[in-house]
Amino acid sequence: MWSPKTNKGGIPSVYYDNMLRVRNDDVVFSYFKGRIGAVGLITDEAVSSEKPDFGSAGQHWSQVGWEVLVNYEVLDPPVDPRLLLDLYNQTGGSHGPMNGEGQVTMAYLFALDATFGSSLLELCGSEIVERLRAPSIERHAAELLRDERDLLTNDRLTRTERRQLTLARIGQGIFKDRVAELEPACRITGLSLRKHLVASHVKPWRDSTSAERLDGANGLLLSPHVDHLFDGGFLSFRDRGDPLWSVKTPEEVIARWHLTVVQPPRPFRSRQRTYLEYHRDVIFQA
Repeated sequence: MWSPKTNKGGIPSVYYDNMLRVRNDDVVFSYFKGRIGAVGLITDEAVSSEKPDFGSAGQHWSQVGWEVLVNYEVLDPPVDPRLLLDLYNQTGGSHGPMNGEGQVTMAYLFALDATFGSSLLELCGSEIVERLRAPSIERHAAELLRDERDLLTNDRLTRTERRQLTLARIGQGIFKDRVAELEPACRITGLSLRKHLVASHVKPWRDSTSAERLDGANGLLLSPHVDHLFDGGFLSFRDRGDPLWSVKTPEEVIARWHLTVVQPPRPFRSRQRTYLEYHRDVIFQA
């Protein structure tokens, strides 16, 4: 999602300010032509960003606004929110998207009452949220592009620092070298051929400082399919080195990827344990 920071008169708007209020895992309903056409899950909080190319739309908007990453799933068929109009009228609030007759206000981002929002999600299909929480190639690609853009425009970094951090974002360069000093092989598959392994951040890139992004203790060398599970919170590790599987990890994935056969656990060093604690507390889907 992208919005201006103010309206064309430079005046703040509650609908644009709502972009700053969203948090990871918040649910977004996409409304178009009288129906909810998609349900999304916030994957990263708002950052200042240049306006995307909207063509002729939004030509009076400022060039810098708020950008929020969202992972969407299209609804087929779309859902009419007026089916819950009676509940909405009980809970709508002064800045809700509909009036008492169900007519929708043309504005940007609305905050919904929790009771109404939960009921609307049930109407759309609450199982969507679990599917959206799974790691996606599209989300990962969008994050990479935005991070690369932020690095290239950061005047506080030297060219060498930008290069190191750009490589670290994709698990290469000096970061991978530093991770390999602590992690000689994938802790699940046992593979030690570095060119076939990903240097995965334990504390995610988006949550790390520049120093943490290059810290070898904040990384694991993982086989690509294991990295996919670790990044999505389906897998973590205890301090003593044994794997910790989420109850949300599909049994078919574990069976077909032969993940029941794992390497003997190796205890983590004290430098690594702080990052692992963060992964277990924040990323892991217990």
